[in-house]
Amino acid sequence: MLPGESCVVVFQREDGASGNLAALLRDLAPMEERDLLAEDGAGRVLLIKEGNDTEEIAEFALALIGTLEAETGLRVRAGIGDVHARPEEWPAGYREAVEALETGKRLHRVNPVQVYGRQTLERVAESLDPALKAQLCRRYLGERPEAVLTAETRETAERFFEADLNLSVAARQMFVHRNTLTYRLDRIQRETGLDLRKFQDAAIFRLVMMLPEDPV
Repeated sequence: MLPGESCVVVFQREDGASGNLAALLRDLAPMEERDLLAEDGAGRVLLIKEGNDTEEIAEFALALIGTLEAETGLRVRAGIGDVHARPEEWPAGYREAVEALETGKRLHRVNPVQVYGRQTLERVAESLDPALKAQLCRRYLGERPEAVLTAETRETAERFFEADLNLSVAARQMFVHRNTLTYRLDRIQRETGLDLRKFQDAAIFRLVMMLPEDPV
């Protein structure tokens, strides 16, 4: 029997190789009876996962990727499309999942699981006029964005955002002391003028983080 309401989840190895990813996922994934797993011929594996809660499916994908890395050493990313009710909608779900995956590869280096429905801000950022992108980059990141948006700064900001701007939760998830996280946020404020503990500044920085891939 085919799944009812479901999401398409697309998995891809970070090294781009296809290898035996489908077989590994079949062995490791605790799938429900009506879940479907297939390869797309482009080095990606798609899972049609029954369910209508993208947050739960994202948690499932993240746990599966963690198990896969622990068991095999492979680093894998995933994109998740919107919930669809009928098989004829699965191609749209597949396109959404691939877009979420590719956007995550470009803009999110920390979280390996990206959900299409959460990427509204990303789509807004990519639609901005190039002149405005350059203006925003210069205003908040100066002439050398890469010197401000270091790997540590990106991870700090993304973890802080994932924790809904909660210092204690973010510090615990990052395995650092609360004071260490406070120091990092203070440094970001000195460098950019944006205090990530304030919602408006956090929203601006979240947007600015997505811009330096484009020429300034």
